[in-house]
Amino acid sequence: MRVTFLLFFFLIGLSPVFPLQSDSKDACISCHITVDEDLDEGEKIMTHFYEDVHFEKGLSCADCHGGDPTAFDDEDAAMTDSDSFLGEITRDMEPEVCGKCHSDPSFMRQYTAHVKTDQVEQYWTSMHGMKLKEGNDKVAVCTDCHGLHGIRAVSDTRSPVSDFNVPGTCSRCHSDANYMAEFKIPTDQYKKYKTSVHGTALLERRDSAAPACNDCHGNHGAQPPNIAHISDICGTCHVNNMNLFQESHIAEIFSKRQLGQCAGCHNYHDIVKPTDEFISWSDKSICRQCHENNEKAKELATSLYNIINNLKVQNSVAIDKVDNAEQKGMEVSDLQYELEDIHQALIQTRTAIHSFNPEYVQKVAEKGFKAANIAITGADDAIRELLFRRKGLFVASLIISFLVVVVYLQIKSYDDKG
Repeated sequence: MRVTFLLFFFLIGLSPVFPLQSDSKDACISCHITVDEDLDEGEKIMTHFYEDVHFEKGLSCADCHGGDPTAFDDEDAAMTDSDSFLGEITRDMEPEVCGKCHSDPSFMRQYTAHVKTDQVEQYWTSMHGMKLKEGNDKVAVCTDCHGLHGIRAVSDTRSPVSDFNVPGTCSRCHSDANYMAEFKIPTDQYKKYKTSVHGTALLERRDSAAPACNDCHGNHGAQPPNIAHISDICGTCHVNNMNLFQESHIAEIFSKRQLGQCAGCHNYHDIVKPTDEFISWSDKSICRQCHENNEKAKELATSLYNIINNLKVQNSVAIDKVDNAEQKGMEVSDLQYELEDIHQALIQTRTAIHSFNPEYVQKVAEKGFKAANIAITGADDAIRELLFRRKGLFVASLIISFLVVVVYLQIKSYDDKG
């Protein structure tokens, strides 16, 4: 009896991988389970299909390939004699085959109310889609990104198009110099991206909010952004930076010289984490790359850098003084809010740099300087109060000690007289 129960639970445990009822309901599955027995692991179909999101939703082979899944005893009737049967779905057929379902809002609404149904329409506007229409089947089609018989939901971290896997998936083609040779585009994008501020956030820190390839280039309608639209792409996340820059006098200069606004200073795939030195006139200055001998540019950059640097100095002084007062036991909780205001003002001032307007940057920074002054003054007052308390305690201690001595002497005199 015990063995029977163990076997029963063992079979239940295997059921998600090997559905016990599937071969009795679908001729395609029934046949291909047998065919898979003679195939290498990487060529098996059903092993992977049981993990496919379509199978999980109740869809099966015939929903893509057509044919008659009820023809158990007649292979010809199941496949070749059926007008709907597609034995091989070629690469150029994939968008429309997948689109039969994925472009039908009524059909897709059965599974989710939020699914997009314009993927195929977008795909034909992409560089991949346009090249495929020209007859080039080396470009990416649906299965290249999503997989074939083991397609997983995008939300599944094992999916090749999940947040953390998109760069590696794109890289399979775009980092292969031989494969990409005929397209005459760079193949070092992934290498650069991995070292960028975006790449390290996504791939190393596992921050799903960090942008991957599709966040900038698009998903099914993937296109390389042209120079005029780079700021719009970056501005999707960095809205304030974009608006300030586009309203600045620098934007017109970039446009005339055909420079990609954000990318002109921050680069493309190898975007490094910006530092305050970018706006200085030091060896790390971004400005000097184009304006080495321009005194007007030097004056502007130095002015902007000094505003930030002065606020950083005040922030550092305020932190030190508040920390010192707190360590000495003084109540400084209100001053902690001022330190947070300085920090926020510093962030906003760094954003304001994109206006290239010293007066505006100084105005934004002023909130930080005021908060720093309050924090520093408050910390100094707390230390003065501490010193006053110590002096008062010292004086009180002297008085008490004096009184103790007087009392002692008085008592002693009474004892001597007695």
